[in-house]
Amino acid sequence: MHIRSMIIGAAALLTAVPATAFGQVSLGPELSFGGDTDLGVGGRVVANVESLNHWDFVGTFDVWFPDDGPNNDISAWEANGNLAYNFLIQDTSIFPYAGAGLNIFHVSVDNNESPGNGFDDTDLGLNLFGGIKFPASSVTPFVEVRAVLEGADQVAVTGGILF
Repeated sequence: MHIRSMIIGAAALLTAVPATAFGQVSLGPELSFGGDTDLGVGGRVVANVESLNHWDFVGTFDVWFPDDGPNNDISAWEANGNLAYNFLIQDTSIFPYAGAGLNIFHVSVDNNESPGNGFDDTDLGLNLFGGIKFPASSVTPFVEVRAVLEGADQVAVTGGILF
């Protein structure tokens, strides 16, 4: 399947879910490590899609702190809009999920040796991910692995807590 077709399909899926269909909403911080972008810090919102059993909308925003190198100042951020399917496993306290969605990745590079030699770039990509939630009484820790095709074009591991 062509990558552009996958991105268009994911965009269509995300826009097909009306905003009024969201039920329970959870928010929380997350910490990520990306193969190319190093450390990321951000937040996450998870909203149950009432019109689709077992599905959640997962929105995230992360600021990345990539290794600058000796002559560059690099800043990066990303925003993600995903749909996740929650698998039901009887008699267990873990809840696995998997899904796909859209990634918007922005990077700015300033070259300290040659001012004016930097660049800004924003790309659209496709997320494929899977994770596990560990619900407790008042918080829900989670861990997730996400591959971004196009855009950031990396694998990231994310963990956090939802309230």
